[in-house]
Amino acid sequence: MTDLPAILGGSPAFPEGVPFTRPTLPPWETLAPQFEAMYRSGNLTKGPHQRRFEARMEEYLQVPHVVAVSSCTSGLMLGVQSLGLEGEVIVPSYSFMATFHALRWCHLKPVFVDCEPDTLTVDVEAVRAALTPRTVGVMAVSLFGNPPDWPALEALCAAKGLALFSDSAHGLGTLLHDKPLGGWGSFEVFSLSPTKLLPAAEGGLVATREERVATWVRSGRDYGNPGSYDCEFAGLNARMSELHALLGLAGVENLDSYAAHRNRVAEVYHAELGGLPGIRFQKIREGVRSSYKDFPILVDPEAFGIDRDHLGRALQAEGIPTRAYFFPAGHEQTAYADLPQVHLPHTERLSRQVLCLPIASHMDLEEVRRVAWALRRIHARVADVKVSG
Repeated sequence: MTDLPAILGGSPAFPEGVPFTRPTLPPWETLAPQFEAMYRSGNLTKGPHQRRFEARMEEYLQVPHVVAVSSCTSGLMLGVQSLGLEGEVIVPSYSFMATFHALRWCHLKPVFVDCEPDTLTVDVEAVRAALTPRTVGVMAVSLFGNPPDWPALEALCAAKGLALFSDSAHGLGTLLHDKPLGGWGSFEVFSLSPTKLLPAAEGGLVATREERVATWVRSGRDYGNPGSYDCEFAGLNARMSELHALLGLAGVENLDSYAAHRNRVAEVYHAELGGLPGIRFQKIREGVRSSYKDFPILVDPEAFGIDRDHLGRALQAEGIPTRAYFFPAGHEQTAYADLPQVHLPHTERLSRQVLCLPIASHMDLEEVRRVAWALRRIHARVADVKVSG
């Protein structure tokens, strides 16, 4: 294969393409008998497998309550609703849209703050600076598998009497000082969508140490109906089906091995790309084993020679899809244009510099090396690539 990047006419590194991410699923032969039994029973929802899955995740996450729901977003909505808040909630702008939408759905005002430029997680001092008499809570985010500074956030919120909770969609598989996430704040919500380490097709898990939160979410996922049709509050249809519960349950035993493999993928990317001008990596917090739900690189356009979007196009020509997370950032989205305008320099830079490379729980390490080789090949001819448009 030549040293000419594909965008300049060379042969692509992956002529057939490489997936950006791939769900790692249990062998079909282990699932088929259980799916068939469920199918023949006619019990497709509100059945025993959902509770088995919840119990297994309570054990894994080391928390007293896990409630399975239809998505991480619905879990966030119900979790926030359970706290009965009115006012402003401080939230990092550098996150996926569902983070902010859950607040809006609960009639709360998001107050966007900046993130740390190295960990990419919420800046605790920015949270402190944004506090007003109207502040009622803080919504944290574990980003790409890297948790925020939980001890500092808990201390701040306890001192100020604020609610604290988390969008931990990326957090399954992350360990903080050898313990899974799930027990911080009033609740954490995890995602089970196909891009995550524990894919259940779709779904979410609300993890909490607070019985009142768990009770509310269990009722809320079934319309707020306690069983008498006299609804106690306006809930949702956010139940997890038996099919999704079976799929999730089958993957739990492999969750730590999936995370370990993703860390090996990250190590290869670090080794292969670490010396490249203009490329830096997310700093993983001390004492953390990240889930590496995604593997982000930060592209400095001046030092690298082209910007993030141009590099993404050049990699696409190599058969390598990427994702430009998260652009636009929350405070720049049309849905939040009614809020006071803020300038968040780290967030705005990151939303224009972060590029996520392919990663999966079973990705071949030779594929990882070839992705890195293609990126280095682009950089070696970056002046020509820049002219190519």
